[in-house]
Amino acid sequence: MVKKVAVVGAGTMGSSIAICVAKNKVSVFLKEINQEALQRGMENIERTLTNLAKRGASIEECNAIKKRILPVMSFDELLDADMAIEVVPEDLTIKKSVLAALDSSCKADCIIVSNTSSFSITQLGSFTQRADRVVGMHFFNPAHVMELVEVIPGLLTSNETVSAAIAFGENLGKLAVRVEECASFLVNRLLGRYANEAVFCLQEGIATVEEIDDAACQLLMPIGPLALRDMNGLDVGLSVAKFNYQEYGERFRPPDLLINLVAKKQLGRKVQSGFYIYDAETRKKLGVNPALALELAAFDRASNQPPFDARRLFLPMINEAFLVLQEKICAPNMIDPALKAGLNMRKGPLQYASEVGFDVCLQEIEELFRLAGERFRPAPLLKRYVWAGKNSVS
Repeated sequence: MVKKVAVVGAGTMGSSIAICVAKNKVSVFLKEINQEALQRGMENIERTLTNLAKRGASIEECNAIKKRILPVMSFDELLDADMAIEVVPEDLTIKKSVLAALDSSCKADCIIVSNTSSFSITQLGSFTQRADRVVGMHFFNPAHVMELVEVIPGLLTSNETVSAAIAFGENLGKLAVRVEECASFLVNRLLGRYANEAVFCLQEGIATVEEIDDAACQLLMPIGPLALRDMNGLDVGLSVAKFNYQEYGERFRPPDLLINLVAKKQLGRKVQSGFYIYDAETRKKLGVNPALALELAAFDRASNQPPFDARRLFLPMINEAFLVLQEKICAPNMIDPALKAGLNMRKGPLQYASEVGFDVCLQEIEELFRLAGERFRPAPLLKRYVWAGKNSVS
């Protein structure tokens, strides 16, 4: 049973994971590289707990959560941890150093967890002498609020470790979904196809920024894909898009518009301009970024594309979901719950596809494949479902 957890990295995500764990009456060692970083992490926690109190949490509960979080700066202080979660930057050199340090400092039966959103768990496990006890647990931001955690075993991760990680996630009140190793795992892999397509629709001139975001929100999403890009950072989005393109090939090619905006430092909310512009103090959206007009003028408008429809944004996600099914990345009945919990979608992609009709989705994907090429190559499994007359995944 996990009674003490080390969280290595006290940034936004690490602080949120620490709160999530401590909220469930588990002691937390929160480690950072120096006192200044550790202080920032504790200030993050203080702010978050203050906000929780404003939203109805009791002062007693918030104080109890804070008392369970012990700030530390040495790996030697993590000896008693039953589980150690690294939440350091997505830099392989940094992760290698941290994982090796955890391996040498933590007790032999401690489970080492990576919160990576992209790196191979098998590769991360190779940086330790206990690959059987290394597992991925991909929390979603903010971790103390979002309901999903993806649990990813490496090739050498033991079944005992996977079961312990799933049980731990469930004890935190999460939907803990086992996901086999693949680039971007499950939710971010499908999200990447949808997010890229939104930028392609804008780049090709078939819809405006507001038309794209409004359509997505009216259909399935709590926030539009371009507003979400701004919130997460266009540079972060491009980095992930490039990684997925490297791993999966042409269907994940980053849109040129996204590349151009990042090159010109139009990175979203953090710099007050991306697809939208924002107030510097409140970060409130003020309107569409006027600089986009010049960027879009450099692209040829699509002359042979069908009129824009919100479904255009979700067809790549649906197609990718069938590729995930084909690759047996997770249990078929977990795809929709994971997407709903991880992205706050009102319906998962498979449920939505079933309501539209698998045959209709395939027909539209095939037409877009004819017009736009590889990013719409139909998933073979989707074609088989249609040929078999099936309209649901079971």
